[in-house]
Amino acid sequence: MGRPREYTAVTLERAVRKYFRSITRQVPQTEMVPTGQTDERGHMTYRPEPIINDLGKQVILTEYIIPPSVSDLCEALHIHRSTWANYCDSDLHPELEEITETVRARMQAWNERELLTRPGKDIKGIIFNLQQNYGYGGEKHEMELSGGALEAMLKGECDT
Repeated sequence: MGRPREYTAVTLERAVRKYFRSITRQVPQTEMVPTGQTDERGHMTYRPEPIINDLGKQVILTEYIIPPSVSDLCEALHIHRSTWANYCDSDLHPELEEITETVRARMQAWNERELLTRPGKDIKGIIFNLQQNYGYGGEKHEMELSGGALEAMLKGECDT
């Protein structure tokens, strides 16, 4: 018999929230708007104005100071990665499914955002992570067949 599970659904959710709060900050979004005035050199002056969304609320960006990762999460929770994998198994721990799925979705969303917004071309790691951990399709390999090979394949006479 192993040692008793350290987390209940409530304590795990609290610990996961603490982890995400430790690696993020909330940044109110602004844009520079012309004031209609000029400076001493004749250049237009600007002031920051809040960016308001269609709901009438200021846009707040969750900025990740440190990229979220399962390894860092496990370290913050003081558990082994295999323990986290067990927590994610809904057959073993159905009471933890909602929180583990929320964590997975949040980490997936971070990766998707990085893929779409990361400046430059340094996205190979993001693509690899999405393919390996989130079920995104890998590269497709096409094979061109001609002549007898195509006919034999269609007849089921050769191994592919």
